[in-house]
Amino acid sequence: MTNGDGMRLSDYLTRDRTMILKGDTKSAVLDELIGALAGYIEGVSRKQLTDAVNKREALMSTGIGLGIAVPHVRMEGVSDAFVTVGISREGIHDFESMDEQPVRIIVLIVAPHDRHDLYIKLLATVVSLLKESSLRSRITAAETPEEIYTALTGDRT
Repeated sequence: MTNGDGMRLSDYLTRDRTMILKGDTKSAVLDELIGALAGYIEGVSRKQLTDAVNKREALMSTGIGLGIAVPHVRMEGVSDAFVTVGISREGIHDFESMDEQPVRIIVLIVAPHDRHDLYIKLLATVVSLLKESSLRSRITAAETPEEIYTALTGDRT
């Protein structure tokens, strides 16, 4: 799926970085998502990624409401943007979402420090897609990571 700028989420999200989360706390699910990205970002260690995500979350929760959280960071040494997505069956109750509701869909975005335009467009694309209640319902009802990926990207190949 694309947004008005023609940005395709499938250019940044891969099937193997789409998952059904096992953790039941904010810390645990962020660790799962970071783990899924850690091997993909050349020159950035898992610790560096964890530190950056935790620092960003300490500023303000990225739980935006409607059961959605979009943790996002820009980092030195990152050459392109990367996205990973997880859903929580039970919802994460300690995510400190703006509407105080449990978070069920978490989209982690990591972008290059010097690509603010890409970072903002990717954030806007994710939020725009997830505003649609029918899409959120399809994602949270998905039984497999493949179904989540297809719902988000429209890519069935």
